[in-house]
Amino acid sequence: MSSTRPTLAIDIESISKSLADIKAKKGIRVRVLTEITVENMTSCKRLTPLVDELRHLDGIKGSFYISEGEYLAPAIFHEEGKAASQMIYSNVRELVEHQQYVFDTLWNKSIPSEEKIKEIEDGIQPFYIETINDPVKIQKRAFELGTKASDEILLLYSTANAMYRQGKLGAIQTLEERATKYRVKVRVLVPLDDSIKDLAQEMGKYADIRYIPEELQTKITIAIIDRKSSFVVELKDDSKNSSYEAMGFATFSNSASTVSSYVSIFETLWKQSGMYEESQNQLHSAEDELDRMKQYLNEILKEVASFKKTFREKELQE
Repeated sequence: MSSTRPTLAIDIESISKSLADIKAKKGIRVRVLTEITVENMTSCKRLTPLVDELRHLDGIKGSFYISEGEYLAPAIFHEEGKAASQMIYSNVRELVEHQQYVFDTLWNKSIPSEEKIKEIEDGIQPFYIETINDPVKIQKRAFELGTKASDEILLLYSTANAMYRQGKLGAIQTLEERATKYRVKVRVLVPLDDSIKDLAQEMGKYADIRYIPEELQTKITIAIIDRKSSFVVELKDDSKNSSYEAMGFATFSNSASTVSSYVSIFETLWKQSGMYEESQNQLHSAEDELDRMKQYLNEILKEVASFKKTFREKELQE
């Protein structure tokens, strides 16, 4: 049932009495699936002892009732606080089985009512792990999360092309806005490539950027928002010019264990890339020092050759 129906089930005595009789007197198992909200939470608490199981699922629209052999649903949109004036009834086996499948599918995605009520009462943000295959929805969801960042954004690009493609979609501009306007700290890891040198240099004005050596390159793009939520996007085809064609499935989550795992991955790569840059700088310094030594030796050899030449000329004169 939709979120408005639990209150109706309690307020209309004939409905609440019927539910109690079904469970207590007839021994029939009653399961109710609805969306529990701040507005209907009190009614859901009163409904709980009248049924065997009450569970929560976000976004339920409409209502229907089903038994092992019958199906019932409102025929028209009903006003809040009022029962529907017309109903659809059927005992056709195929229809009943179909609606039972719909109910079971939704039921398996739901959570116990006690868990949802506790979340509401304690002000806890519910955990979620969401997988999306539609690239348009992935991009939209990623932008929504990015614009909510208030403290920190950690971003690991799978390839230089991935960063370049996101730049064309405006993701880099969003990072700049969060960093400059809202003082959000931004750190970026990306494989170095000539195609993004200018873009990376521009990003360096408001973000910390480190380059990943080839051996540390991944096949996923990871973004972590305020260390509270994360999304991971699979790279499907890096040769594509469009992000929508290049990306595979994505996973979004605010699970503490999931987010902390990705933070650990990012920080490890950040440290390793820093060590790599330091070693490269040391290597360049050593190469520069070697070049200076070569130049110095060449100058000495020239002086020695000149001295030998002068010495021989003096010997010949004597």
